[in-house]
Amino acid sequence: MDVTTIPVPLGPRSYEVCIAPAGAADMAQKIAAALGKSTGVAVLVDSRLHQLSPRAQPLVEALAERLPRVRRLDLPAGESCKTLAAIENTCDWLAENGYDRGAALVGIGGGATSDHAGFAAAIYLRGIAYATCPTTLLAMVDASVGGKTGVDIAAGKNLVGAFHQPRAVMADPGFLDSLPPREFAAGMAEVVKAGLISDASLLDTLEAQAGAAMPAAVLARVIEAAVRVKVEVVVADERESGRRAVLNFGHTVGHAIEAASGFQLLHGEAVSLGMIAALALGVARGVTDPGLLARATALLARLGLPVDLKHRLVADVLDRMEVDKKRVSDAVRFVLVPCPGQVIIQDIALDELKRQLLAAL
Repeated sequence: MDVTTIPVPLGPRSYEVCIAPAGAADMAQKIAAALGKSTGVAVLVDSRLHQLSPRAQPLVEALAERLPRVRRLDLPAGESCKTLAAIENTCDWLAENGYDRGAALVGIGGGATSDHAGFAAAIYLRGIAYATCPTTLLAMVDASVGGKTGVDIAAGKNLVGAFHQPRAVMADPGFLDSLPPREFAAGMAEVVKAGLISDASLLDTLEAQAGAAMPAAVLARVIEAAVRVKVEVVVADERESGRRAVLNFGHTVGHAIEAASGFQLLHGEAVSLGMIAALALGVARGVTDPGLLARATALLARLGLPVDLKHRLVADVLDRMEVDKKRVSDAVRFVLVPCPGQVIIQDIALDELKRQLLAAL
């Protein structure tokens, strides 16, 4: 498998996303070069990784050989690390271990680890450098790229956060070999999203491969295509003042369902349901081709994702949309897809949104 390097040109905040089956030494060398001179490096690792993959500890050891004062901190597994309490623990640990403004963080894990590491780096001493090594499909194609970092609070998902770009993203698809099937499927939801909002050919590839083991070369191309979609949008609108909002397709209802489940649903599973809701809403508003709703539902189901939306739109879910980040006054900025690769954004009044969602199912 070839090494793929995707530049993220953001002026002084520019970096590269490297997708490669690299060994620990090569990954560590690229991260060290991207971080440059530092006074110490804290490596934040998802605590599940020692059970899931043999690749994590060799990477930590390789980083320690190339960077100064490397120490490892294991984070609570999965979404449980995305709390203000967990961030406070990390910042306390950084201070206790003497990390100063010249220090850097490296996050090794899934999307929650990427968010945690990025947000901690954004706020510790008002901002230090960081890099990420995403180990799940969702993290590789979405969470690790773009500089949106954050944590959850009781009112909703990702309501506290900051924009803070990494110095590098090193994605080794080899980590996916030991990824549980449910988490692999969850990552595919974000790939489907990329196809729907920007890359119709990516949808075609997914439909051709769904339901079967994806060859490594095809998976690498799928990851690259999804990353390129996100990078293109981020470069055009780094801080979500306009176009970047298209990346929220499926996330308004998805985040509400995810939070209402007590985070028992994985993020990608909730996004799958959220995309179906958005497509159904588009059909109801005369925007989306009804055939696309059927096509996307069939694809998501074949990829092993939940599509049983109707019984999940309970009152708690509808109420949680009221604290969505995309709310503007009494309306929600909602992303709709008329056909693959075409996106429109509409401000929909909350009462109208709830009514049309229920009527569309």
